[in-house]
Amino acid sequence: MSSVLNRASRNFLWRHPWQLALAIVGIALGVAVVISIDLAMESSLNAFDQAGKAFSGVATHRIVAGDGGLDEKLYRRLRVEQGIQKLSPVVNGYVFVSKQADAGFKLIGIDPFIEKSFQSIWQTRQNENTSPNLLTRLLTEPNTALISEQTALRLGLNIEDDLTIDTDHGKHWLKIIGLLSPNNAVSEQVLSRLIITDIATAQEVLEMFGRLSSIEVLIDKHQPDAAPAPGRSAAYTPSLAIIRKALPGHALLVEADSQSQAMREMTRAFSINLTALGLLSLLVGIFLIYNTMTFLVMQRRRLIGSLRSIGVTRRQIFKLIIGEALLLAAIGTLVGIVLGIALGQGLLYLISGTINAIYFRIDAASLMITPLQLGKGALLGITATLLAVLPPAFEATRISPVTVLVRSQLESGIRRLIKTANLVSGVFILGGMVLALLSGKSIALGLASIFLLLFGFAMMTPALTLMFMKLIERVFGRLSGILVRLPARMVSAEISRTGIAIAALMIAVSATIGMDLMIGSFRQTVVDWVQTSLRADLYVSLPSEKMPGAQAQEDYRLKAKLAELQDVEMLSSVLHTNIIARDGVYAADLPGAGAAIARDGVYAAGQSGTGAAAENDFTKVSVFELNEKSRQGFIFKHQTDDKLWNRFEQQQTVIVTEPYAYHHGVKIGDKIRLQTDWGSESFEVLGIYADYSGDQGHLAMSRRNYQYYWPDLGYSGIGVYAKDGVDLQQLENQINKLLTGEQSVKSDQAIYQASMEVFEQTFMITETLRWLSAAIAFVGVFSALMALQFERTRQLGILRAIGITSRQLTVLITGETGLMGLVAGLIAIPVGYIVAYMLIFVIYQRSFGWTMAFHFNSGVIFQGLALALIAATLAGILPALKMAQTKPAEALRSE
Repeated sequence: MSSVLNRASRNFLWRHPWQLALAIVGIALGVAVVISIDLAMESSLNAFDQAGKAFSGVATHRIVAGDGGLDEKLYRRLRVEQGIQKLSPVVNGYVFVSKQADAGFKLIGIDPFIEKSFQSIWQTRQNENTSPNLLTRLLTEPNTALISEQTALRLGLNIEDDLTIDTDHGKHWLKIIGLLSPNNAVSEQVLSRLIITDIATAQEVLEMFGRLSSIEVLIDKHQPDAAPAPGRSAAYTPSLAIIRKALPGHALLVEADSQSQAMREMTRAFSINLTALGLLSLLVGIFLIYNTMTFLVMQRRRLIGSLRSIGVTRRQIFKLIIGEALLLAAIGTLVGIVLGIALGQGLLYLISGTINAIYFRIDAASLMITPLQLGKGALLGITATLLAVLPPAFEATRISPVTVLVRSQLESGIRRLIKTANLVSGVFILGGMVLALLSGKSIALGLASIFLLLFGFAMMTPALTLMFMKLIERVFGRLSGILVRLPARMVSAEISRTGIAIAALMIAVSATIGMDLMIGSFRQTVVDWVQTSLRADLYVSLPSEKMPGAQAQEDYRLKAKLAELQDVEMLSSVLHTNIIARDGVYAADLPGAGAAIARDGVYAAGQSGTGAAAENDFTKVSVFELNEKSRQGFIFKHQTDDKLWNRFEQQQTVIVTEPYAYHHGVKIGDKIRLQTDWGSESFEVLGIYADYSGDQGHLAMSRRNYQYYWPDLGYSGIGVYAKDGVDLQQLENQINKLLTGEQSVKSDQAIYQASMEVFEQTFMITETLRWLSAAIAFVGVFSALMALQFERTRQLGILRAIGITSRQLTVLITGETGLMGLVAGLIAIPVGYIVAYMLIFVIYQRSFGWTMAFHFNSGVIFQGLALALIAATLAGILPALKMAQTKPAEALRSE
């Protein structure tokens, strides 16, 4: 009997290639979107991980500090006084190769002979054998460097050629004395953006004289936490506690892997939101799969009835349908994996760009594919297909052999099911609202509440569709003939098919409306914030590495020259730095992360920097030197009094950004403990202000407080306030003559434009995924209409036989699809508002700590409605043409 069933199944499927293809497309698109997001996100983070391993190697720990780095005397003290042999000093920073102005390279300075024991990614056996005296030359000859063979080929360089690089301090020339050969794809990716020099050369090029970026430590994790015995050997490895005790107050000993973990935690909210968008596409795909499988089952009601009459059991019918679904799932998932890899390559650029703009710098990310990621995608595809096919599979086994042959029984059964679905939909909607209210700060549960709401409204859609169709019949039926009433009746008569297609389209359109309203609200909020924050006329950006000493004095001299300009009324300044917080505060943006927005003298977009580790004990601090005008740029989230700014300047206080306060549960009056070289000091929180430059938040401190406890690092930016009536372009030209290296001056309007460009870039990935969901919904509507073509062949043949022309039939079917789109759009409007509300006041606040105002945009409503109408109408063109071309005699003979 099983061979007969399999043959019947195979013959039927081959006779419906369109439905098979659409089912496979639905599965493939859903799987492709999920896999592509996972691949692109993991590849971006892996690029950061591998870049760290380029000079960490097998190091177990790392000694780091905030901006200004470590005094190189600390390395000598640890090595000589503490007897720690397994230490590797590192200096690193970003430079640009003159032949490729848009290509950033990481310059890493190392001690060649000590570094050898750490097995860094660039020290393969092949590289070691390239030249016996290679490391000696790197150490003894000034301005020498190593690059990869691929980089040399790309730049057209050979050994002994000079490589010209641009830094924040001008041009430098490095002699290439050797080429590195990667031994696998990972090392090739990392080495393609590395320039290796010795410590002295890196310090000279980056002007980090006497400073180190970090010290890598290789330590025995099982070493007991005890003091070293007298007369220890030179190779003695002290415990972690002893190393920490020997460090100055501004330095930390952290695990080498903790940086990667901190970065992943920093991007967790971003990753969850992207995954949710991918799952939204898969949810729309599930409706498509359900629609297709329902068609494949219902088309065989007569065959199933015959099989049941001759003794085929319910279990055998169920296994037959599940087997077909698994076959389609396997094919669709395989196609989806291939599409996902291709799509992931495109999304990688968008996701890496967003991470670069908001979080931290990523060097030369390339798509990395792992079996685990592909396995997760395959599991999702097969699981989604099985979930979608269970209802039609049970439906096929539930009806008796007699009633299974009657089509009207199906629709009457569906209408009874719709009443039950309405009750269930109410439970889902109520459950979604309760979950949103009671889920605290959980992002995942907040997103789950949106999915519950969407699913609830989707289950309600067939009932709402029947109500709309009755209303349309009553309104237009009295004013016109049967041809005008017929499209609405056709939608109602086939509600088992049309209802699911409308629900899928409604979900996609409501998500589009919701995201458009959210993005529009966020955009307007950011516009208002940027325009309020930019109080100065011109902003001087000083993006170089912040180092105490001579470099800070250069910043002071520049500020003095700016103050002496005749057209300048006053100045303000800011320094962005990182300080150790002793209250478990998570890290904010990395130094030089390229935050999106400017603030009081900082043109942050595109800032260069080392990308030094922002560990769990580091927090970002903005050190302000304010005047009366610049103080007006702070938008506080609470009532303030006239004493706030006086306390900010005179007392040991800070103000915090809204994201910082949200993520760390900080309230006004709380104390935050910050580490100084003389121990930890507490700073009272005076206020909370709006800031959209990053989602981790930071502290703001007066320059007076900062200079009392920490070394002076100069400025990150200077705000220039011109006198009334001054020609700003002429003043900008005067300032440009005072600047050197990578220092730059920009007007408030230029910074506003740059900030909004970064904003648009961060939402480009959202726009892409949203349109992918709409495309899947389009396929769903198209699938439903193609199914209806086959199901109603005889019905349409009768219409042709009684005098309906091909043109009238085309208009009839197009009218039906237009009504489907109209209903989907009308239902999607209120659902879209609910989605927007949830995104703004639940998801984005939990994810990023931001609050924003809801800005209504009527254009979004019309665009959503037009999208639904156009998508449904376009999806119905081909089925309408094929139905209109069907000859009446052939249609009447088809059954």
